[in-house]
Amino acid sequence: MQRILTAQLANQSGLDVISFQHADCLVFERGETLKMFLPRSKRLLGGTPRDRLVIGHLLMIFENDLERLRPPSTRYKFANFITGVPIANFPRIIASSLIVGDAVDQDFFSQIRDLLNALPDRKSEWIATFGADFFTRDAIGRCVEAVRHLREIH
Repeated sequence: MQRILTAQLANQSGLDVISFQHADCLVFERGETLKMFLPRSKRLLGGTPRDRLVIGHLLMIFENDLERLRPPSTRYKFANFITGVPIANFPRIIASSLIVGDAVDQDFFSQIRDLLNALPDRKSEWIATFGADFFTRDAIGRCVEAVRHLREIH
């Protein structure tokens, strides 16, 4: 189901998809930092089973931390990630995340892109923005700092 949703969103947006062991992600930016969105769907409270929203996480990984799984697989794995940020922290996105047919509002992709663009592109920028100890913090600490930063900007 997750991979099907990602393929539908990629088809609608024209974004590339990268496949990992357990899920697929939409790739918004490639570079030193790979900026992605890991979508999931959720039933709309009070709706029918067909009434669904897109939820998920912004996911940032250093490109050199990707490791291809053994051939013939075309999927990747990663041991480390910079941070993952649930989009539920940004309620304004919810209005455009309703799945109608097999599509979401185009504004949904713009809002995700805006959030990802507000995050650093290089390791040195991550350190400059979040402090020298950022990469020694646990995943939750990095997430909290990224959410705080994004809320201040948006």
